[in-house]
Amino acid sequence: MKKILKLAGLISLGLFLFVSCKKETPLPTVSFTAKVESNVVTFSAVVTNETKYEWDFGDGSYINTIHSPVHVYGEYGRDFTVSLTIIGAGGRVTVSNKVTIPPKTKIQLLTGGNTASSSKKWRVSKTAASFTVTYANAGLSILGSYPGSILGSINMAAVYNDEFVFAGDGTMSINSKSGGIFASLAYCMGNQIPMASNYAGAGLAYMASFTAPVGATFAINEGKNYTITTPLGPVTYSNVTTMSFTNGGFLGIKDFTSECIIQKLTDTSIDAIIFYAHPSYGAQPMLALQVTFEVAP
Repeated sequence: MKKILKLAGLISLGLFLFVSCKKETPLPTVSFTAKVESNVVTFSAVVTNETKYEWDFGDGSYINTIHSPVHVYGEYGRDFTVSLTIIGAGGRVTVSNKVTIPPKTKIQLLTGGNTASSSKKWRVSKTAASFTVTYANAGLSILGSYPGSILGSINMAAVYNDEFVFAGDGTMSINSKSGGIFASLAYCMGNQIPMASNYAGAGLAYMASFTAPVGATFAINEGKNYTITTPLGPVTYSNVTTMSFTNGGFLGIKDFTSECIIQKLTDTSIDAIIFYAHPSYGAQPMLALQVTFEVAP
């Protein structure tokens, strides 16, 4: 009888110890933070009782199993649900957080990035829906509107080949593919620059020769009240985005004036308003060209 009682006691003690051991193996605990820089996110986990990490970044990519991964998202301007599962001796626990990737900045759209190594080439689009000449007044009254391919019809097809290259560090270069460059007729006449061709009615020309500027830079100015002084007086365009230049930089047309208005900027196109002078009115901008640029191959 005593042996039976002793055996029962040992069994009870074993069960107690077994239950106690189970209680001493807690579930993992987990939380994580995300540092977002453009489309690059650095994750950092705070966990206990873990043996394995499983990160699901919410974009269909592979499952990452390191403690503090860095993930590059391929899409901008949207939310992703990120989950971290921690597996330990006590079981598995999953937590999820929303990570927001901001839209691309204008610098990123223009240059493909925001570092000196990132750059993008642009050229006047001959497949654009329109190529419009307006007056440089408050309403940008239309003088003439044409298809984007119009320059090929007026002996200035070379315009479509010239490239404007913008880099993420704010520098730029201009590649002339034919030796000349698109310009205003007034600028060529005022500086006695030979022209390969011109379209006097719209005050446009193609310079016969062009030396690319050295050390040119650009800046994107958002929410600007941009004022130009025209032969008929000052005109202000309120709350616009402009692109300004130094050291001989410009976009599209070589003229006395280089700052232009950026109406729309995407990964693949720029809609710009470029102001330029007319020979009848001196060096001040009298006209404006509404033109689309595309990414050059």
